[in-house]
Amino acid sequence: MAEALFYAVLLGGIMGACYDIFRLLRLILNDKFFFDFLYCVFFAVVFYCYILIFNSGSIRIYYPAFIMLGFLLYIFTLGSVTKGLEVAVAKKIKIRLKKLKNRIKSFKKVLQLPHGIYYNIKEKSAKVIKTKIGDDKGDSAKRQRKRSK
Repeated sequence: MAEALFYAVLLGGIMGACYDIFRLLRLILNDKFFFDFLYCVFFAVVFYCYILIFNSGSIRIYYPAFIMLGFLLYIFTLGSVTKGLEVAVAKKIKIRLKKLKNRIKSFKKVLQLPHGIYYNIKEKSAKVIKTKIGDDKGDSAKRQRKRSK
């Protein structure tokens, strides 16, 4: 029993570390709902596996309590230290991602340049061909009128 409770506290600490990872992703990508939902699903699966391993699927109130104790111990000790670090890292990563996004946009414009040139040539040549064909039809109609006179 003591071993199971020790592992419950350890699991809570590990889940706190996982929460730090998800918090960093939340800060970088600005999507709180998705990462919170993903964390809850992940935690539910881990908790279910833990209960199956240590108590054959029977839930006792002290298992979730000790897991929560381990989680809170992590969050209030190492989690408070890593939060400031995560915010600083997230800001730097956001800046780099923004620069990368701008580079990708400029590279995309370079790749689209030949298509734009081709499109402009195609449209201008189509207009020239239409006017020539229209002129040719008009000329042949004028010739036929002259012949009939």
